[in-house]
Amino acid sequence: MAGPLTHAQIEERTKEARALVKSKAGTSALAAALPIPLLDIGTDMKLLNEITGEIEEIFGVTHDEISKYTDDMKTRAAVMISSMGGEIIARKTIGYAVNKISRKNRKESGRFGMIPLVTQGSTALISYFLMKKLGHNHIDKCVEYLESKNLDGSVQDS
Repeated sequence: MAGPLTHAQIEERTKEARALVKSKAGTSALAAALPIPLLDIGTDMKLLNEITGEIEEIFGVTHDEISKYTDDMKTRAAVMISSMGGEIIARKTIGYAVNKISRKNRKESGRFGMIPLVTQGSTALISYFLMKKLGHNHIDKCVEYLESKNLDGSVQDS
């Protein structure tokens, strides 16, 4: 790291990092919406690695500097569990609800097309908000680290 950042610089970089996370979370949602087995998990793991690396680059910190503020294994486990769990929960609960609601219509027309669409859509939403949450948590850890460095070096806003 070149030197301590001012509070204004940290805020500016935080906004940039949050925009990055929003973009990557959209990609995660798109992967979750596609009905391809294991695409969601693989994409989420890749995106999480990209997000953490790019956020650290934006803030000008190394992974080793903020490793004491994060727990990578728990984060990666959360991604895998939520990707699989979100899909299972969405399939079971939404499928059940749609079946109950549209039972009469299905008997008359024989259509089942709404269930997969609703399930994939809800899985995409879960993936989007989880990736966004994990990215924002990493940003918060970087900001926490930088602000602790500023307190130690007593950097003032300029």
